[in-house]
Amino acid sequence: MSPSFRSDIASEGPGARRSRAVRHSTCIALVDDRFTAWLVHRDSEPGDEPPVSRRYLLRILGRLAGSSGLDLSLRRLYWYTDRPDGQLVDEQIVRPAEEGEETWKLLERDLQRLTDWQSCETVLIACDDERLLPAIDEAQLRGIGIVMLADEGVLDYSLLREEDPEWAMLLAQADRRLAVRADELAELRPQPNGVDIAPHRPPHAADEQAAIEEVVRGWWGSQSEESRDELRAALAQSSGIPQEVDRELLLQSRERFIRPLSFIEKKQMRSCLRGIAGDGIAGDGIAGDGIAGDGTGGEAQRSTAAGYA
Repeated sequence: MSPSFRSDIASEGPGARRSRAVRHSTCIALVDDRFTAWLVHRDSEPGDEPPVSRRYLLRILGRLAGSSGLDLSLRRLYWYTDRPDGQLVDEQIVRPAEEGEETWKLLERDLQRLTDWQSCETVLIACDDERLLPAIDEAQLRGIGIVMLADEGVLDYSLLREEDPEWAMLLAQADRRLAVRADELAELRPQPNGVDIAPHRPPHAADEQAAIEEVVRGWWGSQSEESRDELRAALAQSSGIPQEVDRELLLQSRERFIRPLSFIEKKQMRSCLRGIAGDGIAGDGIAGDGIAGDGTGGEAQRSTAAGYA
């Protein structure tokens, strides 16, 4: 059942699809920890779900939205919790609830601030508390789009209205609904013994590999012949990629994928550039790591790339 994003399917029957224009939109995510934990661990008893590993949460949300054709530039994620997990994650701000304070109230307060200040064009909300309805309605009346994270129950909306009318009402208020399967959030489950395998996974599909090559070819095509000759000469003399070139490609790739590239994707990007430049390394533009040898040039380049990711 793909893609992951299924907006308005429930009213038209499973599998219904609507073509719609894709519009780039700045986005901030407001995420309730217990609702997200339930989405990840649906076999657990309500309220007893294990914590979520948040390291890849922003990336996963961007991937799910991107696979749907929803072009969200996710700038930041706010995490609302009454059980702080001690995780320190870039571009995520934790909003801990004080004793007796409810997390949905913290989320509502931030939604009202985003609305008042017009801080973004779209807000992605992961929370199932229907008391958010007035704040969501106010945000929409003032021009902010609302996307809501949901489980697959939204696909059978008639049944959902019977079984959980408050949740159904909240989902009906949203502009778009992002229905996700538990297995699509597998990277959010804590790994045994703290082992984290996500950064070393290959791209999820061949079209992601093609997208990396498309970014690199697009950048290469925008360069003058003189710049191309200079880059070829630089690549022939070094095992790494010039820092300014690496920075531009990482930034363009991040915009394309709506997330930072993974470790292996960065290697593919650099290998692709070498192949396109024609210096004989990874000539197919995808295979290989694009950083030859174990010398200081390669290590310095890896360090530089990490700084821009």
